[in-house]
Amino acid sequence: MHNRLLNILLPLLIAIICGNHLLAQRVQFPSAAPVYAPITPPLTPTPQPTLPSFDPYGNPLLGTPPGDVPYQVAPQISPPVGAPFAAPGVPQQGGSVYPNGLPYQWESGAYQYQNSDGSIARLQRFMQQISFEHTWIYGEDSLDDLAINRSEAAVTFGLPIFYNPDTPLLLTPGFAANWFEGPVTSAANGMADLPPRVYDAYLDAAWYPRLADWLHADLGLRTGVWTDFDHVSSDSIRILGRGLGVLSFSPQFDFLVGVWYLDRNRIRMLPAGGIHWRPNSDWDAYMVFPNPKIRKRSINIGSSQWWVYVAGEYGGGRWTIERIGGVEDDIDYNDIRMLFGFEWETQTQARGHIEVGYVFDRELLFDGTMMPAKLKLDDSIMVRAGVDF
Repeated sequence: MHNRLLNILLPLLIAIICGNHLLAQRVQFPSAAPVYAPITPPLTPTPQPTLPSFDPYGNPLLGTPPGDVPYQVAPQISPPVGAPFAAPGVPQQGGSVYPNGLPYQWESGAYQYQNSDGSIARLQRFMQQISFEHTWIYGEDSLDDLAINRSEAAVTFGLPIFYNPDTPLLLTPGFAANWFEGPVTSAANGMADLPPRVYDAYLDAAWYPRLADWLHADLGLRTGVWTDFDHVSSDSIRILGRGLGVLSFSPQFDFLVGVWYLDRNRIRMLPAGGIHWRPNSDWDAYMVFPNPKIRKRSINIGSSQWWVYVAGEYGGGRWTIERIGGVEDDIDYNDIRMLFGFEWETQTQARGHIEVGYVFDRELLFDGTMMPAKLKLDDSIMVRAGVDF
């Protein structure tokens, strides 16, 4: 009896236990994660390194020179990779497809491309820059006033020196037309008169060698003819030059000293020198005589950077002319300018500027005839705008 009951209950107990186990397994399946869909943690963007701010004028030539001084903006050429004072590349803007920077960098005057083995090749462009600029100085129709309109165009070419793309020889042919209005000719001002136009036609050579990490140089030579083309003589041909040494005490601080040779009738040579201090990415103080300039970063508009600045310069020029009655003369125009302006630069380093200024200590010198020997002119205002690309 007991054995028969045990034979009936034992299979029933085994069936109940197995059924409960299968039911438990069936209930667990819906809450379990499928084997083909592993849980992945939420993605977090990898922090990108902060790129240093780009100084669009990473060279010692920030101030605006006199119109006929041998001067060209140094190309934005960074030292070789690994140099102690290597300048940063152009920072990428938001939304760039290369958030860590382009695989190659475009530089004014030079370009880079990536070889198939991953190395970077750096070449110098033959045509470095094309420049246009116009200057207007206000003047009234009077005995001691002079209005000037000046338009200038130039093209800069780069030639490698000792096969080093970082220090090319820059050759710049340029041409400028100067329109004069005034002064009114009268016995009261010594019968001072000027032709309606004079011209500058020149060839400029500039070189910025890096002699050491701490020692650079700024060398320039310009020659050509400055005349109204009615009177052309040996005095129409001028040779101008500059030579400055640059001591780099740190990536932010340079000391410059040298001379400018102007080849004018009144002033043949000017001492040049001072300091170039860049305390941070927002300030750039080029406190160098005779063309100081202090800039402050303003805003970014799209891919362009804007700066505001104050500057000073020694302006003017010298020309051979033919005066009323066919009299030949050799004249100087000299002035001092205080300027306030804005300048911008894009990622491709196309540049532009617009500025207004106060012009004072103006004078005309008639060195050939001495009639008159000197004429003081009224102070004036100036507007100048230009573009380089």
